[in-house]
Amino acid sequence: MLQPFVEGVVYLSDLTATSYRHVPFLDVKWDYHRDRNVLLGTLRANSFTYLKGIGMHSPSRLNYRLDRRFDRFQAELALDDRVGKRGSVVCKLYVDDGSGKWKSAYTSPVIRGGAPPLPINVDVREARQMTLLVDVADRGDQLDHINWLDARLVPKQNE
Repeated sequence: MLQPFVEGVVYLSDLTATSYRHVPFLDVKWDYHRDRNVLLGTLRANSFTYLKGIGMHSPSRLNYRLDRRFDRFQAELALDDRVGKRGSVVCKLYVDDGSGKWKSAYTSPVIRGGAPPLPINVDVREARQMTLLVDVADRGDQLDHINWLDARLVPKQNE
């Protein structure tokens, strides 16, 4: 698989998150990982390996500071191949324009294990902050190993 290394694009995994929170369904706590899935393995979806991305587990949220420097957030969403046809999540993206009021910018349909990656392309021009949120779907948090593949920010063009 070819990776979209584009000049000026900033991969989320190359940035430092400002906060992260996972709320365990039972007692198992999951951290997020940069350029790895939640099991610290390679990012795999639809039999392809991805070099860049974020691995998360439901339910969790991950926050980044953007300071209105970017036009778009782009990624491909898929449960990691290691879960087979199990697992299901809903991914959401929220933005704060600096007013302190978070606004929904994107909500995915239910993403299930074995489904092909779902491309997303979200306007973040006015965002001072952005939060990736992963929520449970069908069966609690069982095997909800979501990958935000090639998660990247496209910078604003010189005006």
